[in-house]
Amino acid sequence: MAGSGAGKEVHFYLSFRSPYTYIAAERIRALARAYGAELKLRFVLPMVMRGLPVPRMKGYYITTDVAREARRMGIPFGKIADPLGTPVERGYSILPMAMEQGVGFEFCQSFLKGVWAEGIDAGSDAGLKQIVERAGLDWAKARALIGGDHWRAEAEANRAEMMDLGIWGVPSFRVGEVATWGQDRMWIIEDALAE
Repeated sequence: MAGSGAGKEVHFYLSFRSPYTYIAAERIRALARAYGAELKLRFVLPMVMRGLPVPRMKGYYITTDVAREARRMGIPFGKIADPLGTPVERGYSILPMAMEQGVGFEFCQSFLKGVWAEGIDAGSDAGLKQIVERAGLDWAKARALIGGDHWRAEAEANRAEMMDLGIWGVPSFRVGEVATWGQDRMWIIEDALAE
């Protein structure tokens, strides 16, 4: 029953380099809203930026699987500007400000859609400016944050918590003591919200 999750928090472990995060984002926000729960954004560095190997074949599988899922759900996907490395870091340097201003989700969605569906280069100022401004943020203030390390401790704390839950990848979700990994397992989170 919608609304029974009031007072609960949905923790959304995400990565700007994860196309699965992109296709899960709108659905997890809709789920949290439907149950009156607060959505908490928990960003982590991509696996390869944490030193975990991702074989080329796995990368190919992920892209084709996400394309299939996105088509099935009617989500735009496929014009890709891989944000690995500096683009992710540039985005994460702005995300805490976006969260403080109450548009954290909007910024995440703008970034994710930009790099996974619109081919926007988040590593360029022109591309990131477009991502920032359509999320409702001031580009001059956002640009001043780029290159800082102020976000790293939060990303690491989120990663450590995720690992403590026995989860290594994104998107992952937690409500109370219930945690799960994967955009196709949101029903577990819905059950936790409905309890």
